[in-house]
Amino acid sequence: MTAFNPEDLAPLERALLGVLSVGLPPSRSAGSDTFRVDHVTAVVAALAETGAKDTYLGPDGIHVTREFRTELKATVESLVEKGIVASQAAGMPAAAGGYEAGLVIDMVDPDETPAVLDRFLAQLCMEELFQIPAVYPFLMERYSASGEVWRRLRDSGYQRD
Repeated sequence: MTAFNPEDLAPLERALLGVLSVGLPPSRSAGSDTFRVDHVTAVVAALAETGAKDTYLGPDGIHVTREFRTELKATVESLVEKGIVASQAAGMPAAAGGYEAGLVIDMVDPDETPAVLDRFLAQLCMEELFQIPAVYPFLMERYSASGEVWRRLRDSGYQRD
């Protein structure tokens, strides 16, 4: 397997891997589509490129444009080909970055998500995103809000033995 560094990847590949490392909860459990990986990736990519968060969002400010969705799917395919993520069948329980029984997460397709195979590279990509001044406040807010959702899920019995 070829070892990759963040600079070997396209900007959208780095953005997606970084977002996958944030540990977003399922948007259905969070009660908001703003936790969808495609939404967060669209905002992060736009902030990194232009400083304007809604560049890749539709008129509702939540769902991504058709063009961005197409580009994001191609990005996932590219990362699969490189062996950095692995595709999983629709409906498989999966969490961003790995497998967790009992949890179905939304991503590019609400019922499909790639599993991160190179967690070190994904972590480096996340750290790179945090270094972008326009991205940092947004990504930290999503990270913080994700922690609150995960606490609520665990307090309500998620993943208790």
